[in-house]
Amino acid sequence: MNRSGYLAGCYVALVGTLAALGGLREDGRYYLAAVVLTLPVGLVAVPGVYLLRGLATGLGGLVADTVRPDGGEPGWLTAVGTVGNTVLFTAAGLGTVLLVARLVGRRRRRAAAP
Repeated sequence: MNRSGYLAGCYVALVGTLAALGGLREDGRYYLAAVVLTLPVGLVAVPGVYLLRGLATGLGGLVADTVRPDGGEPGWLTAVGTVGNTVLFTAAGLGTVLLVARLVGRRRRRAAAP
């Protein structure tokens, strides 16, 4: 693996870490940083966050409570949200890497063509 591969891996790991921190600390600033770092692919992940939350609440609500007696969020819903959001933003980071690699490859082919 070359240097750009390692940098791409570190980038994807950073995005995944920011998304995980956003869920664990329940702080939107980490999610915002993950979205900004994964632009433009990260914009696709944002509706996925809301879709995942709706599915988790709807389907999970069939077998478990979605609100604790004190009005808070149950632990299972927080865990599903954190893991799901981390997967979504990590996939967005990977998608961004693949998009950049494709654009760089296209530019190199054009520059090499006579």
